Amino acid sequence: MASLLFFKLAFHIAVILIVALDSTDSTLIIHFLEAPPKHSKFSDAVFRYSVRGLDGLNACKTTACSVSCELDGHILRSCPADHTIEFKNLTVNHKHSFLLNVTADNGEKNTSFYSWFLDTVPPTAKMQSKQNYTNAGKVTVDIIFSEACTGMGGFKCLNTSNCDVLLDGPSYVQSSSLRMIKPNLQYRIDIIFSLKSSYGRVVVRMAENFCSDKAGNSFKRTNDSILVIHFDRRPVFVDLWMPVSSYVLEIGGSPRTVLATNKMEDLKIYLDFSIPIINSTQELLSALHVNSGNILPILSGNHGNRRFVFQLKDVSNTEIISVELEAGLVIGRTGTPVSPPAPLAVLFDSVKPEVRLSTSSAKVTKASDINVVVEFTKPVFGFEASMVKVEGGKLTRQVSWTFESSVLIDYPCCNSQHGLHQYS
Repeated sequence: MASLLFFKLAFHIAVILIVALDSTDSTLIIHFLEAPPKHSKFSDAVFRYSVRGLDGLNACKTTACSVSCELDGHILRSCPADHTIEFKNLTVNHKHSFLLNVTADNGEKNTSFYSWFLDTVPPTAKMQSKQNYTNAGKVTVDIIFSEACTGMGGFKCLNTSNCDVLLDGPSYVQSSSLRMIKPNLQYRIDIIFSLKSSYGRVVVRMAENFCSDKAGNSFKRTNDSILVIHFDRRPVFVDLWMPVSSYVLEIGGSPRTVLATNKMEDLKIYLDFSIPIINSTQELLSALHVNSGNILPILSGNHGNRRFVFQLKDVSNTEIISVELEAGLVIGRTGTPVSPPAPLAVLFDSVKPEVRLSTSSAKVTKASDINVVVEFTKPVFGFEASMVKVEGGKLTRQVSWTFESSVLIDYPCCNSQHGLHQYS
């Protein structure tokens, strides 16, 4: 047995060479009868060699020979004379070399050199696609091997039932689309989504042990050999809303819902999307349009690019604010444009209402009942007869509450949640 030498790991390709050095005038011919393959996955190596003369006979039988050996450039302390040497536990994933020197007593000598690569790393593959989320009917997948994997028949995809690409989900492999991008290293194939499903999740993965590399290492499936693709052909919706209270007023005999507030902190704009979008906050700012004030983003987390919050600033004391989203500028992560939402209209009024009391009765009267009109400069909510204080008499009943319809005719109608002024 030869002494063993261990080296640092390295990974590069070596070509097996059998070289006879200084053999032009030598009568010694060295033959390697056994040697490891040029790419080997075994950490042991056996060499058997013979030394013959020009006549084909054993050259060291008629004259004594001295033999010396080198492994990976290191001289071995002993080299067996029985023409067989074995190495064990060699450094894996490394280039190795064996040098044999033979010198006869008559002065004849010759040298042979042999190199091989010890490869124990199994071939792997990385699967990737430009569209992990899509609204298309198919997606193209690239398969990139770490090294050529041609043993055991190599990579193949003959049909949907005989393919080294496996699928889980409503889809199938279009085997006729398989093409080689780089010989034995990179392939491209199409995955077709089922027309029966408007959305779904497809797991694309490589099979196990279907090919091997030059050293005989079988293919190993890794996390990179698995790809998850989401397809969704459904429309993408957005809920455009503001946390403003809604009030129902009767205008012209018909109930109307009014969004109204007197609080600046209520003037927040929310965008809730049905799926994540690809747009940034700044891009959404460009797509949001208001008729008054300025919009600033609120950094409160976007819930995976599904919720965005903005604050409306610099609004005048009394304003009917309209908010619109230019939906054509907003794209869902599947590539589908967002469906346009209904615009918002909100009454913002921070000016307190004034009140005036009047009566049609004379200042001096003998009538026991006096009608008093309570008139506000703008619509109010929450006013009750119990809020009227009377001295020298008492409040008997509430006759009617009316508002000038011209005051409210332009007030907006929408859905919301907060309030206008309460009179007190």
